[in-house]
Amino acid sequence: MDKNQIIPKIRGDITIQILEEKEGKKILLYDRSQIAPQPLLFPVEFSYILQFFDGKTTFEQLEKIIYQHSDGEINQFIEGLFNLVQELDYLCYLDTPYFEAIQNDILSYLNSPLRPSVCSNISYSSNPKELANEIQMMLSTAKNNRLNIQPKAIIVPHIDFRIGLAAHHIYSEAYNNIANNSYDIFVILGTAHYGNSDFFMFTKKDFETPFGIVKTAQDTIEEFAKNYSNELTFDDLAHRFEHSIEFQVVWLQYLFPKTKIKILPILVGSFNEFILNNQFPVQDAKIQTLFDTLQKTIFEQYNNPLFIASVDFAHVGRKFNDTIDGLDIIDEVNAHDNTLIEHIANCDANAFFTEVARYGDKYKICGLSPIYTLLSVVKPTRGYFLARDYWNDFENKSIVSFASFVFE
Repeated sequence: MDKNQIIPKIRGDITIQILEEKEGKKILLYDRSQIAPQPLLFPVEFSYILQFFDGKTTFEQLEKIIYQHSDGEINQFIEGLFNLVQELDYLCYLDTPYFEAIQNDILSYLNSPLRPSVCSNISYSSNPKELANEIQMMLSTAKNNRLNIQPKAIIVPHIDFRIGLAAHHIYSEAYNNIANNSYDIFVILGTAHYGNSDFFMFTKKDFETPFGIVKTAQDTIEEFAKNYSNELTFDDLAHRFEHSIEFQVVWLQYLFPKTKIKILPILVGSFNEFILNNQFPVQDAKIQTLFDTLQKTIFEQYNNPLFIASVDFAHVGRKFNDTIDGLDIIDEVNAHDNTLIEHIANCDANAFFTEVARYGDKYKICGLSPIYTLLSVVKPTRGYFLARDYWNDFENKSIVSFASFVFE
């Protein structure tokens, strides 16, 4: 640690508030621009130290100031402060070259019309021919015969392709059932893992993958916004690193290579507050209005839309902050999933939600909100359960389950 180092300045656009908590006053730091990824809460005494984050004071100078007001050892305090400065810099709260680089990167992305692939060379090959071979291999794992229907909606996993056959045959069962059909828009309801600025988060960016660029239906979004009585939430940053939509895009590009695919990508945020408040999401006027408007906009503009809910089911075990191994409760997970599958196949959104809520979402169903949205908007008359499996993450002593369905 270099004590001659100047303590960086807190960014001038960071909001600082004093909050009254049960335990006493706290000081809150947050970034309205959302470049800093999370708000921070400190004891109110931190406000005294905060004044020295001025870009002028060195650690040595602050050490002397603290020493004058201290009757004990302060080396540990200064070392802790140095670590805190590093953490604040990493979280983009400080006016440093690191923050400037992150800001420039974000602004470059926001100003681009494209949402680039973030999973190529990680979850799948960046080489188009190799990627095509990977998807064909996954598609070949379908075990069931294709149903004699033209689905209006499907439910598929968003788990990483790399986990192998457990995931591959679940994806393939659903996509095998749409491969010979034609659609004029794909409405992809993705699970939001990296942002919850609203229940529904839109983007106008086109999606780029190794197969090329897929157009986002900007005209449909504009029509949607015109019909919707509230304001749509656009959150490009939530979409930036989200894989749940990207995985479905590459499947669609592979299956419909001669079609100019058009997508409406929507990230669906958490519905947990409705579990806590013991109410259905459709009892929220804003959500019901969005459901009605989405249904009206899509079915009036398009003859053959396909809705896709990109979801996984249970997440249990050490990796997900449970105090037991995932395999220890696999029978519980199987039973819970089977009940959910029954309600989904019956196209009963509220029964599905009730079952998740009955356990306080103990099994962490990360597809709760997209599945509920799909069933509520499409209002299918019949659902077909195709397959279910799970990934045993031995290393992290955890389980993730997933399933696929088609609807008419």
